[in-house]
Order: sequence, then C-alpha cells, then structure tokens
Amino acid sequence: MIRHIFIATIKPNVSDSDVEKTIQNMRNLKNQVPEIKDITVGRSLGWLGSNNTVSMIVDVENQDDFDNFINSEAHQKISSTAGDVFQTDNFVISQIEF
Repeated sequence: MIRHIFIATIKPNVSDSDVEKTIQNMRNLKNQVPEIKDITVGRSLGWLGSNNTVSMIVDVENQDDFDNFINSEAHQKISSTAGDVFQTDNFVISQIEF
C-alpha cells in the first residue's frame, strides 16, 4: 500500500466556511477516484506543530493507482483551485509504503 501525505497552509483571511468547503471537496475525491482505498482530510488541531494547516492522507494500492489518482480529472480540479485557499509555495508532500 502507498500512503500519500499532503499538508497545506491556509492563507490568511480565508473564511472558515471556505476552508470547510475545500476540505469536503477533498474528502469527496474518494467518491470520484476508484483507486483511492481510504482518504482522511482535516484541519490541524494545533496541539503540536502547525496550527493553520489542512492535511490529506490518501491510501492507494500501488504506484499505478497513485499515478491514476494524481492524474485524475477530480484531483486536477482540486489542484487547480488550491491557491484560492492555500499558500502554494510551502506544500509538504510525501509518499510512503506501508
């Protein structure tokens, strides 16, 4: 299994409702991309580390499924609007095998 981890900093002055709408759109990727086995998206609680971020964790079976997810129309649509809510110069992106 491959786990894709994405962390984005929320832009200043973005409303909580816009952040929540984006989080819901990210969660809905599971309904649009069959390769996604599991997805978790949420706003940081701020207990340790960054407190103004959104994290997304996506599990897929293998690299082919990861490539299909990344290149999917649904992911491309989310990516194209990320700059409306997130600072795009400091994304943290990683994939691990587990």
